[in-house]
Amino acid sequence: MVKRPIHRLGGNTPVPEMDELAEESIVTLFNNNQTVVRLLASPMDLGDLAYGHIVCEGRGQVDSISVEGHDVTIYGEVRSRPTEDLLTASCGACTTGDVEMPSGDVPNTVKLNADLNLMMEVMKSNQPWFKATGGTHAAALFDESGNLILVREDVGRHNAFDKAIGASFRNDIQPKIIALSSRISWELVAKAVRSGVEIIVAAGSITSAAENLSRSSGITLVAFAASKRPSVIGNLSRIIDKPSSNPV
Repeated sequence: MVKRPIHRLGGNTPVPEMDELAEESIVTLFNNNQTVVRLLASPMDLGDLAYGHIVCEGRGQVDSISVEGHDVTIYGEVRSRPTEDLLTASCGACTTGDVEMPSGDVPNTVKLNADLNLMMEVMKSNQPWFKATGGTHAAALFDESGNLILVREDVGRHNAFDKAIGASFRNDIQPKIIALSSRISWELVAKAVRSGVEIIVAAGSITSAAENLSRSSGITLVAFAASKRPSVIGNLSRIIDKPSSNPV
């Protein structure tokens, strides 16, 4: 967070004051002294961001990571993106190269037995950067009982996803159930396929491309999870106690 001067509206006269803004910086990932990718991101939990980005984008194997300022060095076998790429906070699949389709099916190993609305409330109550600035997304990992495992925040929803996945792998936790403060778009489902996530629970909607990929990969999507009538695409048996022979 950074403090910046603003004018607050609401009365007859604008009032000057200092406000907390969500910080956004260029973060550069390196491997073998070469640039892997540059990301516009919130400059915290950068080790998690780097690890998760490589896993979620299917770009190699991470052995270890070192962070110095906004530069992150990745040790391991990693494939770089095209040198022209700068992934902004709103961009998950932007590249001057080809967008790689994830392949394979996600296994069906977990069942979520929890209050979806409560999960979203718990995630929101663990978003200190959003509470201070109103300017960050969150991704949170939960267990099958709806207990919070970890939360990560970032100005970009794709970065928040990467950070949560990176944190889980760095702590030897296999991510299976992830909650998002955003909508569910294609690139987030693609990240889930590559990292082994089986259930995505989100505050927002599901895009058509996300729906197509979730069906072909076997991921269950839950949209509008904080509402009274969430919508589900995919295998219902993961979230309710009955088989789903014909998922819708």
